[in-house]
Amino acid sequence: MADYPDYVRQMLLQARDVGQWYCGQSDGAALCYDVLALFPDCRDANDLVYELFSDEWCIYDNRVAVQRHIDEWDDRPHQQRRRLALSFRFMSRWEGWDREFDRGRKAEREGPPDVRKLLMLGKMQLLEAYCLGDEEASDYAWVPFTRAIEKSRDSETTLLWIAKEYADLGFFADAVDVLMQLCSQFKNQDARRLMAEVRWWRDNAYRVPWIPPAGDGARYKRMMQHIDPTAPTQAEIVAETRARIKEVGNAPTWKPVIDRDIAALFAEAIPDQNDVPPASVVDWSFLDADDGQPGEPADWVKKTAKLFPRRATEILAMHRWTRQITPPSAPPRRDPNDVPFDPSEVLDGMDSAEFEDEDDDLPDDEQFDLDAEDYAEDDEDEPGRS
Repeated sequence: MADYPDYVRQMLLQARDVGQWYCGQSDGAALCYDVLALFPDCRDANDLVYELFSDEWCIYDNRVAVQRHIDEWDDRPHQQRRRLALSFRFMSRWEGWDREFDRGRKAEREGPPDVRKLLMLGKMQLLEAYCLGDEEASDYAWVPFTRAIEKSRDSETTLLWIAKEYADLGFFADAVDVLMQLCSQFKNQDARRLMAEVRWWRDNAYRVPWIPPAGDGARYKRMMQHIDPTAPTQAEIVAETRARIKEVGNAPTWKPVIDRDIAALFAEAIPDQNDVPPASVVDWSFLDADDGQPGEPADWVKKTAKLFPRRATEILAMHRWTRQITPPSAPPRRDPNDVPFDPSEVLDGMDSAEFEDEDDDLPDDEQFDLDAEDYAEDDEDEPGRS
């Protein structure tokens, strides 16, 4: 730290102080990103983000939050990207996200009007890759994005919009590339700050503590043999989606930026970063030991069923392969200066008892019978949850 101004040391001390308390890790990390925006090579700031994210309650809360969308045993590559994208959204404190919802900032939210149609075309391709795992779609996305950058009368806003879309959907490397182009042409402090944050996620995605190790979909296939052997494979899902898009006439007419054969050569030349998985503060070995059988519902599943009793049976059936995540044994460290949160303040006078955390148990057994026969509903509605 001797090579940096004294205020950098003060900012990191503040980040450590803020990040020691429950739910303070994202705010502490934001201070580290502020430092990295000024000094991208500051190793202390980079390492402190990881240290803050390694807090046991931060890990637990993020695991549960991500699990609400994706089961931890689902190791398909595009689901790994979705986990990272969700985590990035949960933990980001970049002020630009909030400004999108201010009046008069429609261009930030939807892109400049002169190239909005092109931007939407690119975004739809990214969503196809994000939601369905059609990796080729992400190659198609860059073509309309490039055209938008060339045609727009406001290339600065266009570049920032594209970078935000890439970052929001977990394409961190692409987001950094676009932000570097933006920062090389314009003096945009917002973009520089966002680039510091996205670059950290690009470089540290492999070791985010609450994200399971990257996989190739083998565990997903094994689990689906227990859940629904007739469910379509990932390749079949992608093929069917492409056929439907072609049928309605929305298939892209352009070609990927990089030829497939050249891309294959690059893939062979780049070493596999997952050969030696990094050490993790979470023991993920339970994923490979999963017997594929329905088990005790996770706490958040029980609570959701309790909040929506009319859909309780449906909710319990939907998540009967969602595994419980054990919370830390020690209670969270709360900042003594924080004012206790009162749910009634945001519920406009509604009774907040339904949202209390003191009792996550299910109501009467007569209403929520967890025996196997309750799960004997028609499984055709759930061929394979994504």
